[in-house]
Amino acid sequence: MRREAVARDRFAAPAGPLFWPLLLGSVLACKLLLAWRFPGYLTGDDLEVLQTAGRYAWGLDYEPWSLRCLFHPFAFVWPILEVAHGLGIRDPGILSWIGTFPAALVSTGGALLVHALAGAWGLSEAARRAAAFLYAFHWLPLGYGATHFPRPISAVLLLAAFVLVSPPGARPSTYAAAGVLAAAAFAVRWSEGAVLIVLLGYTWIRSRQVRPLTLVGAGFLAGMAIFVGLVDAGTWGSPFASLREYFGVLSAGAPPASPSTDQPLLWYFATPLRWAGPLALLLASLGWRDARGRRALLLFASTVVLMSLFRYKAWRYLQSAIPFLALAAAVGWEVLRARSRPGRVLAAAALILTIPVGLERALTLLRDKSQSAVAAARFIAAREPSPRVVALEQKWAFGERVYLGNAPEIRDIPVSRPLAPSAVRLAAAGADAVAIYAKDSSAAVERTLADLGFRPAARFKRDASREVVVYLPVRARSRAL
Repeated sequence: MRREAVARDRFAAPAGPLFWPLLLGSVLACKLLLAWRFPGYLTGDDLEVLQTAGRYAWGLDYEPWSLRCLFHPFAFVWPILEVAHGLGIRDPGILSWIGTFPAALVSTGGALLVHALAGAWGLSEAARRAAAFLYAFHWLPLGYGATHFPRPISAVLLLAAFVLVSPPGARPSTYAAAGVLAAAAFAVRWSEGAVLIVLLGYTWIRSRQVRPLTLVGAGFLAGMAIFVGLVDAGTWGSPFASLREYFGVLSAGAPPASPSTDQPLLWYFATPLRWAGPLALLLASLGWRDARGRRALLLFASTVVLMSLFRYKAWRYLQSAIPFLALAAAVGWEVLRARSRPGRVLAAAALILTIPVGLERALTLLRDKSQSAVAAARFIAAREPSPRVVALEQKWAFGERVYLGNAPEIRDIPVSRPLAPSAVRLAAAGADAVAIYAKDSSAAVERTLADLGFRPAARFKRDASREVVVYLPVRARSRAL
């Protein structure tokens, strides 16, 4: 009997003091390596964070979108870029990589908070570590933790708020602090404010008292005054300017519809195997009979439902739900582990499989970043004399000012499949370099560029990103060759 107990707790004990250094160190190193290996950008939202921080760190000529609260780039990304630039680092690729450090560090630390929340629920030490492990290697925090996107940070801020309200009979200041953290997450990305509803519901379940709800709400309002009101006053010149702009843009029906983000109401629930993953869902289903497993699934589903109400949807928006999925899966993992020796073998196999599955999904995500366009931007920036006017298709993919600097005028060629020759002519006229995606070109586009005096000078294809063709004026091309 004692031998069986020792075997059953093997995941909890062996590691002893080595478990956390091994888990956190390996996950953090993995994210930093992935960020270095895949230096492109995914949507432009990630580049926006970097350019906003660069504006304050080294005077990058960039104007952020007026509906963005600048709390996240100013509080998390600007300080580290300021230090890096002060140390003499000027290479845009290195600065871009350093800009991923905050997301990598904070998202990795989220594993500790998952462990703490599992402890507040009374899970065994083995199950707590399993929850942290399942969260750390889930592809959403793993992949996006290697980028500049803000949600790895907002998700951890929300998770910390749930940890604070979990102990029964917590101090009033603790409930208020949870509200402040929720406000910080809201300032990082507006849609994360919806999770405040889940937080309040969870607080009621844990306390069954009205006062804790009031304290969380008061903390949220206080945090709003600091992270949105004061930050907007200092950056936009008026308290709550970005929040007013956000609601103004939404009420006007903008931004325009996008086929990549405008999805039907139940889109998240129609694609759970792709973003939640079959392994985590299977383990979570095994813990359904346990009240703690049902609680985790309720919090998980509630978060997904609230995120489904927004018009714009993307899997990265669901990162605040992943800690609850990991907790539900850990409860199921413990149930599986208790089922004699075969169950323990399957439980161990499930944790082992989490690593390659998470890495494969993260690699698939990051291979689609704009590596080709960034390579093209480096090529253009190295031209002599330096280009004064550059025309780019989807200019964010090229890193804009980060790689091309403040000097050139950067013109954006409207994306279409194929490109409209008239749009290409308008953007390319008088330019010193033109770069477009090879798949979006056509005979008409080639003729238009040739009429303007451009010839292909270089082609770039990196990973799974779209191939880019750079065109230079005939004289510039001959000098390049």
